[in-house]
Amino acid sequence: MDGSPTPRPTLHLLVDIARSPEGRLEGRIRPDASEASSAFSGLLELLKVLEELVEAGPSELSVPDNAPTTKKETT
Repeated sequence: MDGSPTPRPTLHLLVDIARSPEGRLEGRIRPDASEASSAFSGLLELLKVLEELVEAGPSELSVPDNAPTTKKETT
């Protein structure tokens, strides 16, 4: 093993971002395969939502049909 991280499925997100009159980023974000979205207000909240989506696990990720697949080596 070379110590490289294990590849994960591709995560496709739909993001609606706007800037409030005060200059704050606001919007909603959701995985492409999900109907549930998360609202955010501010850059730190956006980063928190992104972190939660990545950590959610494969069941929450959108894996397109043309996404590269990884083959497990057998010994």
